[in-house]
Amino acid sequence: MRNNKHHTNAIALIQLWLHGRAQLDDNGGLTFQSRKANSLPEKCRLAYQWILDNAIYCPYTDIEYGPRITLGRAEQQIKLASEDSYASFILLPLLTLMTSRRLLLIGAPGRGKTTVATLMALLAGYRLDEIKHAVQHGHPQMTQADILGSPLPSDLVQARNSADIRVLWRNWIRMRVKIIDEYNRIPTKTQSCLLSLMAEGYAEMYEQIIHSENSAWFLTANDDLGGGTFQVIEALKDRIDIVVRCTPFNTHYLEALAKRIAQAKQPEDFMPTDIILTPAELDQIGAAIRAIDMPPEVLEILGFMISQLDFCRRASDTLEYQNKDTLHLAGRRVGHVCTEDCPLDKLENLCTQTESGVSARAYQTIIHYAKALAFFRGQTTVSNEDIRQILPWVLHEKLKPNPQSDFFQKTENHVYQTDKVSWIRQLFDQAITQYAAYQPLRQPIIELQTQATSNNIDGLPPQELKQQIQTIRQQIEDMITKHELNAPVHNDIILLKHLYVQYRNQLQRHHW
Repeated sequence: MRNNKHHTNAIALIQLWLHGRAQLDDNGGLTFQSRKANSLPEKCRLAYQWILDNAIYCPYTDIEYGPRITLGRAEQQIKLASEDSYASFILLPLLTLMTSRRLLLIGAPGRGKTTVATLMALLAGYRLDEIKHAVQHGHPQMTQADILGSPLPSDLVQARNSADIRVLWRNWIRMRVKIIDEYNRIPTKTQSCLLSLMAEGYAEMYEQIIHSENSAWFLTANDDLGGGTFQVIEALKDRIDIVVRCTPFNTHYLEALAKRIAQAKQPEDFMPTDIILTPAELDQIGAAIRAIDMPPEVLEILGFMISQLDFCRRASDTLEYQNKDTLHLAGRRVGHVCTEDCPLDKLENLCTQTESGVSARAYQTIIHYAKALAFFRGQTTVSNEDIRQILPWVLHEKLKPNPQSDFFQKTENHVYQTDKVSWIRQLFDQAITQYAAYQPLRQPIIELQTQATSNNIDGLPPQELKQQIQTIRQQIEDMITKHELNAPVHNDIILLKHLYVQYRNQLQRHHW
């Protein structure tokens, strides 16, 4: 009886295999098919894993979640993540495909930049031959016609006006994945043409217009300084959303490379069909990512950190102009004014560490990629850790360190001048600690802001408006006299002044 039971269980197990991923081949051998995804996030994770296992051998996991387990001691410490770990070199391009944004891959030649971009295009359903034909290779003689196309010669001869000239547009413009190889070798004039495609989503020639559609851009450069044959124009650099560094090849995977040589096959030749994302699926993923919840407290901490980076107390005596843009417009650097004349603690205040602030465009990029990361991990809400993991890659080219800062003079902080990813992460970690300490001071301001948002100011009687104006004035007085004018205090006083103006303007309307 017992043997019969074991026999029945064995048959059931084999039947389970044969109805799942395990299949018998023609010779009676057991083979396993690719695992089918039950959801779009899982399909994205399967795509990531296939690339990691079969295409880009990258053991460097630099996006890590969960508490860290520390091994070793002193300077020789290794930290192991207790939860998810990912390689940015693979994950960030995949998130870019999912969000239809713009990514720059930087690193030395032969590190796999173009291969990663090609794999993203394969994931989007394009054939390898059409991808190769569509890649735009930057070179010093590249013209606008090379990028966009050219008018039909017969129309140029016969047309009476420019509207009669038809343009033969390049096919790559309408593709969902666009690859620009060595973009810093493109001449400046042609870069401007590329800028309008990336920034505005369309190009114009002879009064004819073509739209680039919803697409993910992958650009490559052979160094991380923006160098090359031509200097990249600032407007084009600013349109790049996120930057990822190539990782060096780990020699433990030499055997895998030897097999590729023996078989004369590259991973691009055998991507499984069940991880390819259809246009409809990419649209669904894009919509689902935007629908991911962004909690107010996460936005609060993000704003608390980034608002400090733009602040400069010595830039002006006027509250509104105490920022680094004021310095730059005057041709000055932070190092010129961040001296002993400024009473702020140079180690405690984050503003001393950077030469620049962050634009509103970068805020949106951080939020979008953080949502994509949460979606990829199967979460419905963005966490502080999602922000922490995305920040370094979004701000990598947008945030310039101030090398004269006292922070960088400390021996243990010298490494942050070369490792910008770790530097930006420690900025966020510092901000988290400071945010918790600052909360008691910020609470009354949050309540005033909530009252102004929830109440209909237009409907408040004059007496109530006067009372709110007096409360705000007193709050400003307390902050400026009882607390040091640092970046968080400055940011809150700006908000209080704005609330004061709103209530005052409404009170004046009652007198009209």
